[in-house]
Amino acid sequence: MLTRVWDVVKATLAVSALIAAALVSADKLDRQKTQPVVGAALVEPATTGAIASPGRP
Repeated sequence: MLTRVWDVVKATLAVSALIAAALVSADKLDRQKTQPVVGAALVEPATTGAIASPGRP
């Protein structure tokens, strides 16, 4: 019984450690990200993720 509880605790700690590592890594990448080019949305919307809306007739 105690062995199963210990296995569950180990698995929970392992998953928690993976989540924490992913969050730290994402935060580090966000801090290192450079500012997007000002005219990038006009040249290449895929660069910034902006999608231009079509003009209305």
